[in-house]
Amino acid sequence: MTNKYCYISMAAFAMLSFVSLAVGNALLAIATLCFLIYAFKNRAAMHVPDKTYYLAIGIFIGTMLISASLSGDIKQGMKVWINAWFWRLMPFFIITLTIREAKQAKRILACSLAGIAIGAFCVVHQGLGGDARAAGFFGHPMTFAGYFCIYLPLLFVLLFEESTANRWRWYMGGLLILLSAALLFNATRGAWLAVGCTIFLLLLYYLTQRKKLAAIILCCLLAVGAGLTQYPPVVQRAQSITDTKNQSNHERLLIWHSAYEMFKDHPVTGVGLGQYKDNYQKKYISPEAKEPLLAHAHNNFMQMLAENGLIGFAGFMTLISCFIGYSFKRFWQEGNPYALMMCASALALVLQGLTEYNFGNGAVMKSFWLVQGCLLVLSQNWKKESPEQDA
Repeated sequence: MTNKYCYISMAAFAMLSFVSLAVGNALLAIATLCFLIYAFKNRAAMHVPDKTYYLAIGIFIGTMLISASLSGDIKQGMKVWINAWFWRLMPFFIITLTIREAKQAKRILACSLAGIAIGAFCVVHQGLGGDARAAGFFGHPMTFAGYFCIYLPLLFVLLFEESTANRWRWYMGGLLILLSAALLFNATRGAWLAVGCTIFLLLLYYLTQRKKLAAIILCCLLAVGAGLTQYPPVVQRAQSITDTKNQSNHERLLIWHSAYEMFKDHPVTGVGLGQYKDNYQKKYISPEAKEPLLAHAHNNFMQMLAENGLIGFAGFMTLISCFIGYSFKRFWQEGNPYALMMCASALALVLQGLTEYNFGNGAVMKSFWLVQGCLLVLSQNWKKESPEQDA
């Protein structure tokens, strides 16, 4: 029965977290409580679906714990560790340890797709209303930018997957168009590049597998791209990507240099988990910086090096190598489409993380781990599914 409550609360979290962070956190807390009760009662029967992913997560969490323990402010370090690297991972733990049936995982994933569709409608509505950087239901556009990096590659793979029923393929295609429009109005350049690069790589693969559909999609993308060259706001935003004199770009270069200086002074363990902001403002801020209150390095890799040193960076590289590299290996060897979805979704988020510290965004990471958990369960059940069930 507790397992049922975990499933229901996670499905509700999957849908409503795109509308309200408070409601999402409340539902996740309920799911966590149900999970702890279920785990205590069924601890002997608990089954880890793929130990490789859990090993990578364990190594990462362990290196973060070392950084928190050696931090100048251990209390703050442990607080960040619990919130950022334990609480945000709960959707993954709950789904992979309590959900065994592919049907339940698909329903949770379907709820999350319904939720992101609602959010995307809001973003498009704001964009059409003249908002230069539509943020949806939240205050900062980076949150929905992270969401789009997670879901657009997943939808792209579903569109090409042969087992996807035609009626659902139309739905996936429509949702793909909606999210792409929302990404455009969101105007987050890092997300544009991340999603664009990931879709390009997927398209190269599908041009060798499903040539007709891939060619049609490619022609549509080229037509849309040509049309966007006539839309000044998009053109100006795109041109600013390579402009080093642009304030946002210049500020990032200064921040990355400051993060590198932190790493040089503390190469092994970094300045400590959760200590970037204080160190940046007190010692490492550039005299040219125009935004002195920034709390992170606007780059996952530089953030990890600055706060956690080589130890934490090694843990981070282990984590992303597993969810990108190992997932791709599984897809290549088995032809498992869900493994490809895991790889593509993780790759897009990591690429966006070259210009944004999205691993520090709680809303984005909870959604990411929920999707990865669902896809892992589905990938484990893939060979058991009949074509009718898979469709």
